[in-house]
Amino acid sequence: MLFRNSFIKRIGGLAILSLAATAVFIVGCGDGGIGASPKPTLAPTSIQPTWIRITVTPQPTETPTPTPTPTPTISPADIDYGPPEFPLDLDPELVEERPEDELVFKGWTRFLNNTAIVRRQGEPPLHLCTNGVIMTANGPHSDLQNWRVERSPALSFLDWGTIAVRVDIVGGTWAGREWTPFTLVRRVGKVFLTNNPNPAEADITRSDICLQSLQ
Repeated sequence: MLFRNSFIKRIGGLAILSLAATAVFIVGCGDGGIGASPKPTLAPTSIQPTWIRITVTPQPTETPTPTPTPTPTISPADIDYGPPEFPLDLDPELVEERPEDELVFKGWTRFLNNTAIVRRQGEPPLHLCTNGVIMTANGPHSDLQNWRVERSPALSFLDWGTIAVRVDIVGGTWAGREWTPFTLVRRVGKVFLTNNPNPAEADITRSDICLQSLQ
């Protein structure tokens, strides 16, 4: 009996000590417990910007001025003032060996340079002047430029006496296209205009208008 009472007293004492320790731990860890000091209030930190404002003055945009294409100077000795004469070395009826296309085109270009050609009876002639310039009686043509000699669909290895005169259309309804005003062929010692409702010998004369423009 005495042993039981002593044991009970010990158990009761331990329980009381455990409860007391738990209470002290809770009070010490609580934010708002007894004796807890308030947390210090931190002053707001002011951060200075690190960027710098820069004022940019826009530069004016400069539009490049196009450089005009220089016009080659024609020596008076290179200007033919006489009637146009077809080069016999380009006559397929006289020459057995066919020249290169480039030589054919250059020869026809020299022949037609500074000439006036009538495309159709009753129409004013077109003046094929130096450097591809096309003239009329009133000055440079407003709708046509850059005449040149090119290959004709009728040009073949055996029949190489046919060429096409091509021009650029720069005005009017068909601006931006190309046109073949003359398809010319060398036959029986003459030059014929074939892209015409009535094919006939071409009316090709020296152009005074072209010659005057070179002076």
